[in-house]
Amino acid sequence: MAIAASKLGRLVFDTWSDEDALVQRLRDLGLVRPDVTDDDLKATFTRARDEHERIHPNDRECNSPEERVRVFLATFLTEKGQAWAEPLRSLRLPD
Repeated sequence: MAIAASKLGRLVFDTWSDEDALVQRLRDLGLVRPDVTDDDLKATFTRARDEHERIHPNDRECNSPEERVRVFLATFLTEKGQAWAEPLRSLRLPD
């Protein structure tokens, strides 16, 4: 099953290679709750990467780890973060 694109997923994709920068960007934009630890956020990145590796290579194109992170971050998101995580509709939101 494919995971549809979101504004949050695109942000994650743009910063995917640097976890510290990604955590900072999520915080700077007010997308995650301030009480969530950096370690908790980074654990979601690891979980998404690990799960992605278990997906058959033929299915990976439609199941990107950056969109999987969006799903795993759900309990950590602010109201703005939830709006940015909404598949497809969020792509029309301003920064």
